[in-house]
Amino acid sequence: MKKFFAILLSALMVLSMVACTAQGAAAVESAAEVVASVAESEAVSAASEVESAVESSIAEKAPVTLQVSIVETDFQDMWDDTIKPKFEAEYPWITLEDVGTGEDKGSFHKTRAAANDLPPVMQTDNGDTYWDFVDAGLLEDLKDTIAFTNIPKSYTDAYTHNDVCYGLTQGAAYDAIFYNMTILKDCGWEEAPKTFDDLVKCMEDVKAKGYDVFCFAGAKTTTCWMPLESIAATVIGNKEGEGAYEKMFRGGTIDFNAYPEIAERWGKIVPFAMTGVTTMTEDDVTATMTDGHCAMAVAGNWTSNNILTGVGEGNGVMAVFPAANAGETLYLSASPESSFGMSKVADENLKEARDIFFEWIFTPENFRYIQNARGTLPVLAGLTDDMIVLSDAAKAFVAETQTSTPFSMSFNNTFGESNKNCCTAMRDVYSGALDVAGCLTKMSEAIAAEPKNPQ
Repeated sequence: MKKFFAILLSALMVLSMVACTAQGAAAVESAAEVVASVAESEAVSAASEVESAVESSIAEKAPVTLQVSIVETDFQDMWDDTIKPKFEAEYPWITLEDVGTGEDKGSFHKTRAAANDLPPVMQTDNGDTYWDFVDAGLLEDLKDTIAFTNIPKSYTDAYTHNDVCYGLTQGAAYDAIFYNMTILKDCGWEEAPKTFDDLVKCMEDVKAKGYDVFCFAGAKTTTCWMPLESIAATVIGNKEGEGAYEKMFRGGTIDFNAYPEIAERWGKIVPFAMTGVTTMTEDDVTATMTDGHCAMAVAGNWTSNNILTGVGEGNGVMAVFPAANAGETLYLSASPESSFGMSKVADENLKEARDIFFEWIFTPENFRYIQNARGTLPVLAGLTDDMIVLSDAAKAFVAETQTSTPFSMSFNNTFGESNKNCCTAMRDVYSGALDVAGCLTKMSEAIAAEPKNPQ
């Protein structure tokens, strides 16, 4: 590089001497060619030196296998075909190993924690499993990461326990209802229902035509709540005002049966649930909607790409669950999606690989692959419109959420044990082992026995 600057200086001296002579133009052109030629040569040399330095640095790195437990089945193909090979091409000393896909993440992580072998990068959730991990010092505080600064505060607060931010969310989560419009039209419905009474009438018409009416992933606690929680929040919200549902729920004072409309409305749709919904997973729901015989699915917006693709291009409608009737405020459950966090590791080489990948996956140009595959509603700063892929149906849903009043998803308002007890009671209703009123009593008692924020 010193040689380049010396030649450049000499050329500039030539230019200054000849610029005013008759031969100035030719001299300037000649000198410029010299400068350009040397610059190109030196640039190539410099680039070669940088490349050699990078290769040397990589060569000095000890190869490491980094286990990650973040992959969901709905972006497995994107992981295998794009995310994993792209990262490993950029960091050839790091091999990514996907672990725990298809398993219940909480149970999988508990087993790994018992063996003192949590995956260095892992999915995290709200609930006592991950709060216990924080209290045991097993998870890193993410507040010092670059990724943390690119997630809105309300979403980082949602994954903060005892002042430790243990997870960064994948996006905004909402309850939604998906319709197969081919079935609805065959049953006389040109548009999706807009009110709760219309929903019940539509369900009756669908059943009369011999179709399965609605399904949901009853095996998962998050989605087990969905057919009931919007009804409960809408009824209580219209009686007591915004925020009352969560306050009573978290305080352990909620009495579902004190609001008869909850039992009345939920009781009207329970008989239309498909047989076996209590054991259905989100993948089962996608498969059921894809087979073209079920008219509706109550599911999280994070499964929108899979369900809408399964239903067929232009045939699926994604809407806010119509829990309200005319003249009522519609309440919509909203929450951060499951998040990604890091477990503590002792090995420095593994720790470096963990930190590199965590920051890498939360850069917009890389996180977009997950968003594109899943159809999540993103909250990560820096994701531009051209990076975000949402179907027209999902875009219509986003617009519809703007006219609803949000409330915190019910599983976020209770502790793990009471949440499990509530879900068991709800599953018993769908299986016929418990009536609606008895279920709501059990749920109220379970929440009162273990309030999240005692009053």
